[in-house]
Amino acid sequence: MIRSRLTTTAPKTLKYINVIAKHLDDLGPYPPHSQYINPQHYYQNTVLMDWSNRTPHPVTLRQLAAFGRALNEEKIISSANFVRLELPIRIALKLRELQELPFNVVNNFHLARVYESYYDIFDRFRKIPQIRTIEDNEKFCKTLEDVLTDINLLNLPNLMMGALECCILNAMPQTQLDELVSSLLRARISRRLILEEHLSLTKNFTQNPNLPRSHNFIGDIFFKCSAKEHLQISANNAAKFISSLYPNVKSPKLIIEGQKDLSFQFLTSHLHYLFGEIMRNSYEATVKQFLLTNPTPTESDEPPPIRVCIIDNKDHVGFRFSDHGGGIDLKPIGRIFSFGKDSTNARESLANFHKLPNLELETLYKKPSNIKERQNSLMKTSIGGIDNNYIKETTLINLIQRPANYKLGLGLAMCKVYADYWNGDLVMHSLNGYGTDTYLKLGKLGHTQDKLQLDRA
Repeated sequence: MIRSRLTTTAPKTLKYINVIAKHLDDLGPYPPHSQYINPQHYYQNTVLMDWSNRTPHPVTLRQLAAFGRALNEEKIISSANFVRLELPIRIALKLRELQELPFNVVNNFHLARVYESYYDIFDRFRKIPQIRTIEDNEKFCKTLEDVLTDINLLNLPNLMMGALECCILNAMPQTQLDELVSSLLRARISRRLILEEHLSLTKNFTQNPNLPRSHNFIGDIFFKCSAKEHLQISANNAAKFISSLYPNVKSPKLIIEGQKDLSFQFLTSHLHYLFGEIMRNSYEATVKQFLLTNPTPTESDEPPPIRVCIIDNKDHVGFRFSDHGGGIDLKPIGRIFSFGKDSTNARESLANFHKLPNLELETLYKKPSNIKERQNSLMKTSIGGIDNNYIKETTLINLIQRPANYKLGLGLAMCKVYADYWNGDLVMHSLNGYGTDTYLKLGKLGHTQDKLQLDRA
């Protein structure tokens, strides 16, 4: 019996050994074929040190508002040169932070790819000459678009996969891992906002330089958002997701309470992401709990509703999502917002990452040939669709309706970082066996115009 088992499993085991053996050289201190991480990197580092010793320039929302109200050629060129100098400073600070990590962390395959991508961006931008004309700015904007798409495309999934592998190997304590990932994410948000704002300013100047601005205008990438409208869109797409999982079960209804007419300025893609992740979890938990108590529901049976209470305060807006999804048996509940998972959960999440198609393990300084396919793959996960401000309903539908087998267990942890970035918070209270209340707080951008919102270098 033992011999027959060995006979059937040996070829499969040998196959895995052969695959692993091909990558043994990758375990050294210098990844093969790396453009930057090599024995000469010490000397390249002298350039990095110079930039990392410079001070980043914080940007307030009031400055964004004042700058964008009246556009002219001089302002566009000034904005371009600000981005040209600011991005390599901020990237250099993150590179130094990565260099100071323990060797077994920074040498992680995925985190090394993040490092190399960052260094590639840094190396490109430090060599860009001063922007002097609108034509120079047009070329510069093309570089910015490349950073936001081609070059930067896989940094987020690589960061997440690297964090999961660190969990499996116990390479870092949970608290330190959370601080590292959160710091890199907050800095990433700031960099992308600065780049996207300049691209938007350039686009608006080219198309309509005399466009009038209201007195409460903040920036070209922030929009007036109807809380009720965006909640309803999120609910509709969450309902479609539930229908794909449980075609014979009615989806929970959405009941909106509180200040239903609330509108506030916010980044649409971030709002979609926050609402989408919270409501998807609430809808799925509610239907699962409903089927536990009603294993054979009739046509008239329907799950309890999802209630969202909208609160409008002087300095922030709040949303309380209440469901009857059976609660969460997790002690302490705060761990649901952590990137540091136990080994079993980390392995499950990592396995789902590897199910994603079109995420081949290749060097990032080479432009991938299947960018659209990779973007579509990421849209199926909890980290897809949060970076593109100009994709709206399509992004949200792909995000909310991602297949269940791509569940990464990182969505709420990401939401916590994004809520914190916007001067808010994400808190969860759960009654095991009954349901969960999730509180999302977001700072009002107009009220906090003097806060150094884009200071997270």
